Amino acid sequence: MKIEMSPRAITMRLKMVNQLRRTCLSLADSSTGKKIRKQFSANKSVQRISHALGR
Repeated sequence: MKIEMSPRAITMRLKMVNQLRRTCLSLADSSTGKKIRKQFSANKSVQRISHALGR
């Protein structure tokens, strides 16, 4: 499998990654995400998410 490395293709992939990142962070900031962050605050992954959210 060959990955397209043209500037346009790279730009599109970076935009998609940014959209996915923002979507994940907004889900983490939902009411359910807040409950999970509170319940599992000692978990390293949860701490990274809280840090990414600026909490």
